[in-house]
Amino acid sequence: MILAFGVTIATAAHRYPFVRVMGTDEREGAGRMEAPTAIKRRLNELGLRTRLRARPRTQGRVLAPAGLFRRLPSAPGLFFPFYHDVLAEYAGDLRRHLRRMSRIGTMVSWEEALAVLADERPLTEPTFCLNFDDGHLSWRDVVVPMLLELKLPATFFVTTGLIGRPGNLSWDDVRDIQRAGFAIGSHTVTHHRLADQDDDEVWHEIADSKAELEDELGIEIRDFAAPYGYPRVDFTEREVRAAERAGYRSFSSTLRPAMHPGDSPMGIHRQGLHPAWPLMAVRTRVHD
Repeated sequence: MILAFGVTIATAAHRYPFVRVMGTDEREGAGRMEAPTAIKRRLNELGLRTRLRARPRTQGRVLAPAGLFRRLPSAPGLFFPFYHDVLAEYAGDLRRHLRRMSRIGTMVSWEEALAVLADERPLTEPTFCLNFDDGHLSWRDVVVPMLLELKLPATFFVTTGLIGRPGNLSWDDVRDIQRAGFAIGSHTVTHHRLADQDDDEVWHEIADSKAELEDELGIEIRDFAAPYGYPRVDFTEREVRAAERAGYRSFSSTLRPAMHPGDSPMGIHRQGLHPAWPLMAVRTRVHD
């Protein structure tokens, strides 16, 4: 019985890597371990991150000093850098970010990234899988033309409830992005924090967004990114299990460490960036 329980826990930890399995010493230090989560929750409540995001160049300057202690990747590792809205004024900044990533490593598609995790594709250098969240008009006007020019792959995680609203893409725009060769994933229906929703609401956000995307685009949607994306604050194991039941093959968080062959696709780490940030600030999120 003890052995069976141990195997079950080990299996859960592998398939749902956001689940934390604590030993005796860890339980004794649980209060200390919860401190970063409590701080992050408090920052969410205060809206500090939201205020900084409204001033991305200021946010980049705030973050930059911490980048002194980091370097952009040089060792083999798989990174999933992601952006949101890329206004025209930040187009040159995004181009600089992408060119720097291309110089220090390889840019791959989501399919190729999952092949790395499955140990079906070698990981011999820093490798970047670019993605974008929500449904911004700038994807159509700024991002997609740049990616086509630079011949770079990307995945776009769509919040279906935003499509058709003022300032966001139309369904025709999303179809055009998909037909241009870019991958599409789900980013829920409403972009609400999943951990705050009841079971029915969670299923609606995860399964119905998938169904709507499939109906509109005529393709299978297999990849999901959680809004906000911090484990135990923004989502829990419940949501990961729901995504698996709904038919997704990958589930993304905003944890930041590099990934490697053997890591679970139901525990993708993504590094949130803004194109207005200097490279010193990027180094706080994307580093060895």
